[in-house]
Amino acid sequence: MIAHWNFFLQEGDVCLMTQQAVNQPFTLAILADIHGNLAALEAVLDDLQTQAYDQLIIAGDLVMNAPYPAETLALIRSLQAQTLFGETDRAVVAAGKGNSQHALACWTAEQLGADGLAYLESLAFSHLITPSQSAPARDELLVVHATPTEVGAFLILQPNALDARCSALTPEAEARALLGQVRTSLIIHGHLHYASTGFVGEQQVVSVGAVGFPFDGKHEAAYALANWDGVRWEIKHRRVPYDYAGVIAAMMRIGQPDASTMAQRLRSASWCSQLS
Repeated sequence: MIAHWNFFLQEGDVCLMTQQAVNQPFTLAILADIHGNLAALEAVLDDLQTQAYDQLIIAGDLVMNAPYPAETLALIRSLQAQTLFGETDRAVVAAGKGNSQHALACWTAEQLGADGLAYLESLAFSHLITPSQSAPARDELLVVHATPTEVGAFLILQPNALDARCSALTPEAEARALLGQVRTSLIIHGHLHYASTGFVGEQQVVSVGAVGFPFDGKHEAAYALANWDGVRWEIKHRRVPYDYAGVIAAMMRIGQPDASTMAQRLRSASWCSQLS
């Protein structure tokens, strides 16, 4: 049985939002949902070297599910990118503190050790980018893992038939509640493992595809670029091939918990809810 986590933000929670003002034009590279898939991350970083961008942000779910969590985290940390936490990162931290018996979370925590767990626990919840010091709030870009109010919630504006959790549109009232008090014109997030775009009122919400575990039927690793041209944000999604079969082989060879399930999800490039 694969556990699912949804961490709600409650009064008194410490959820850091980092923010910055940038010059224009400005291009942000957004990676999300690496999930310990080192080969996919390396392929994406190689592709990024062919792209012009000013800053890299990694939007959570860094290390759990694939066979090389420690190596993946070491590479992430070496990038010195703005990095956010996702719900599986919180699950790994909880396991490291003895607050979870979930086998894969516990195994991942053991691979990371105390220093890696401390790093995960230090990560911010969201990051706000203002195109210039004088830009109005409507021009700002907020990056989160899932939604501005919950780190594990599903905000579905374009359904995905390959994932039962994402098969229906989120009702408008619920969508507005998930955005909370955020008033930026653009919100970018991961968590869904497929690229999508839609609007909640006048606010555009864009999900980027997953680096490590795409759930859109395509095996290529995914990421996105957000470009501010002085007037508007433009999003470009990119796909990068990599040796996913080699990752599956490593899962089975190493014998990580839930290896068969995670291998099938990589193989099918879908959630495979029937396996849960």
